[in-house]
Amino acid sequence: MNPRQNMTRLSAALLACSLAASGTLMAQTVGTGTAQGRTTVNSKAAHQDARAAEQDARAARDAAHAAAAEERAGAMTARGASQADYSAWEADQASRRAERAAHAAKRAANQAGAANAAAHGGTALPAETAIQSRHAAGNASAAGSIARQAAMDAQAAAETARVATRTPPTPPAPQPRAPTETWPSEPQVTFTSSPSNSVIGDYRIDMATLDVNGDGRLSRAEARGNATLSAEFAAVDNNNDGVLDASELKGWMR
Repeated sequence: MNPRQNMTRLSAALLACSLAASGTLMAQTVGTGTAQGRTTVNSKAAHQDARAAEQDARAARDAAHAAAAEERAGAMTARGASQADYSAWEADQASRRAERAAHAAKRAANQAGAANAAAHGGTALPAETAIQSRHAAGNASAAGSIARQAAMDAQAAAETARVATRTPPTPPAPQPRAPTETWPSEPQVTFTSSPSNSVIGDYRIDMATLDVNGDGRLSRAEARGNATLSAEFAAVDNNNDGVLDASELKGWMR
């Protein structure tokens, strides 16, 4: 092989190495740029979620304070007081959840910021920083959702406490009205001043019909044949011998 051929082959080999190195450098440059763009987006999103979570936590605290104030103010009924007490506890628990979620979102945002700084500073591999940034942004978003739900729970509990303390007692149910009793009208009675055991009125009896045994006297049993005479028997029986003779029945007989 002559020297010219060797030189040609060496030049070709050097060119191939140069092209391979340039391709690797270009790929690394493109990978780094993509990772930096992703970490920047993730960092901004994580910090937005963290700020929103902090606002939700503040709203939850305000709702918990409002619920506690309603509970301390007292309710119009014992049932309302019990409900207000429970709702204040619910609001407090929701506020605590919102606080924890806000802290978690802030930690995730800081992690996303650190991954972004590493991607731009070239102190870590682009793929690793992109994964760390995406994971941190996801954690911040999840924590923000928890804080938002906790704030809504706290506000709902505060409203329940407000309604419970202001609800008046239920008025008693009206008692059923007793039916009105109607009584038949009684005949008008006229009272006259007369001696006791007196026989007054136009009474007439058929002696022959009432005197069953024909002895000329009427016993109590025989007097029952005439309701009026039976009722007046004691008054007519002047001698109280238990029978009515003709002298006692004077004025009664037809």
